[in-house]
Amino acid sequence: MLVGTVVGAGFISGAELVRFFPAVGFLPCLAVAALLFALCFYALFSLGAKHGGYDGMLAALFGRAAPAVRLFVYGCSLVLCASMLAGLDAALGEGFGVGTVFPVAALAVLPPLFFLSSRGVKGLYFVNLALVPVILLFLSACAGALGDVRLSECPPRPFEALFCTLLYVCMNAFLAAPVVCDAGAAGGKGGAGCVCAGALIGFCAAAVLACVVCEGAGALSAQMPFLYAVGRTAAFGRAFAAVSVCGILTTLFSSYYPLYTAMEGKKRATVWRALLLAAAFVLSLCGLRGIVRWLYPVMGGAGLCFFAVLAARGGRSLLGQDALGERDQRVHRPRERAQDHRRRHHEV
Repeated sequence: MLVGTVVGAGFISGAELVRFFPAVGFLPCLAVAALLFALCFYALFSLGAKHGGYDGMLAALFGRAAPAVRLFVYGCSLVLCASMLAGLDAALGEGFGVGTVFPVAALAVLPPLFFLSSRGVKGLYFVNLALVPVILLFLSACAGALGDVRLSECPPRPFEALFCTLLYVCMNAFLAAPVVCDAGAAGGKGGAGCVCAGALIGFCAAAVLACVVCEGAGALSAQMPFLYAVGRTAAFGRAFAAVSVCGILTTLFSSYYPLYTAMEGKKRATVWRALLLAAAFVLSLCGLRGIVRWLYPVMGGAGLCFFAVLAARGGRSLLGQDALGERDQRVHRPRERAQDHRRRHHEV
């Protein structure tokens, strides 16, 4: 499920990866990204398990600022949902040649999106279980281009590359936080799953970028760089389009999940949920490239701030300092009561 929250339209198309990773020396950056994904996922999973889900985690770590943070996350989820809807029509148009004036595919996916979201985390798990293996198999078949990449190459501007890597991981983990925290609250051990998810994301990104970089400048500047690199034949282009749709759907469901749950318990919840879908659809008309180019870096900065707070306050929570403080207070309270009753030890 964690892999599906990241591997979406921007990822599969290569547009998102080209935006954040260098063309030269991207393998060390992806190794760092895989490690950071595992750490971020595990932290979110553990905090969700400790505080009873995403809302509890926000309340515990952000206090009075939690409502503002939650509102901003909803806005980012709406943007991500819109980018997936835009990517859906782009994939079908470029892969299958299904070009329409009106984005029919994005409109058609809205009813099943609404229905399956009502199943909560179980619905997300079902979607990912069905679609993520297809993505992994296809990218494994394309991983042969990794043999042409020099492992010893380093990015020409390492500090800039490292910062962009950090920004990319924080953006995706920040957007996946509601799903990961609620999965932690649902139970289970997340350590091994988080490590595997980080490794799989790193491998998939390496397979995509290797194909794009080996193809050259034409692929790097294309709207869908990975399709430009691998779509030499009509059959392979259609296979890419099918896999892209799988990736788009997994991330689409993950991005709409927090918007759906946000309306739970509110009056006319169904109407509000439908309006949020309509807003995402309208925003998707801006196109995938525009959303990735302008809005993704903003969400990356927001994710960086989010994880800075999580590292500062969530780390203390996970290490049990709050529990130690509570035990210390329990020890001191009887001492204070003893002093109140004039029973100090040195007077006994």
